[in-house]
Amino acid sequence: MDAELVREHYSKPIVRQEIIRFSRGRWLAATSGTTWIRYVGRKPLTINSLDLPDFMLRRSCRSLYATTSIYRRLRTREDPFSEDNVVAVTPYLDIDNRIEDWKATIFMALEVVRELEKLGIERSVYVLWSGKGAHVRVHERAISHELRGLDSAWALAEYVKLKVEDKLIEARNRYGAKDLRVENQLKPRSLFTVPLTIHRKIDRIAICMRPEKLDEFELSWSEPRAFIHDASWSEYEEGEADNAVLEALSKVGGYPLHRYSSKRKEPTVEEMIRRWLDSKG
Repeated sequence: MDAELVREHYSKPIVRQEIIRFSRGRWLAATSGTTWIRYVGRKPLTINSLDLPDFMLRRSCRSLYATTSIYRRLRTREDPFSEDNVVAVTPYLDIDNRIEDWKATIFMALEVVRELEKLGIERSVYVLWSGKGAHVRVHERAISHELRGLDSAWALAEYVKLKVEDKLIEARNRYGAKDLRVENQLKPRSLFTVPLTIHRKIDRIAICMRPEKLDEFELSWSEPRAFIHDASWSEYEEGEADNAVLEALSKVGGYPLHRYSSKRKEPTVEEMIRRWLDSKG
């Protein structure tokens, strides 16, 4: 681990500010690239127990991840495992690739954004360059409270993933990017990259950008000492994704393991839709 890079980067006010903003209510994971820290004592690691940069230096960590789920409380080891403690889940698609084929990654991010726009989601979308690949994310508050669970987030991501399958084949052929993948990795307690963290393997920074800037993106935007980051990732229009979520649920259903679990506590898809309709009068 490059301790000086970790100290310098996580000491920057903008870095600390963005990590705090994004991580509220999420269960965190700090990693050196090989070992992972999820708890402080008997409590889940949260932003409240993360003093930057000292925590990262003491634990020889360089990267931060957070759950796609946001929780009401994270005070005990059991809290992240309680389904009724989840208040929202962030929908996203992971575009994984070799860094050398980054133009193919950007091509696919643009295609995912276009499909979201066709579904009526425009103001609540942002792209995170993770260091080697990209995430296209929909702000969780673009989904109304009644629909804001794992089933909805998974369905939206899966529905869009299926819509871009032909473009994925096209991108692999056009750019020779045989390792290019578009994945829906949403599941209970799934992790994804925290904005402005250092990549766990290479010296690159996870930066956010608006979708309209994808055509301008250059790898230099993610350089540790000269990164370019757009803090407007937090903008959203409440309810903007509702119709898309309902369409996705009708086409692909909710999170697969929920369908077969006798222990599920999250409302069924039918119950979520009924509550949403009731809330609209």
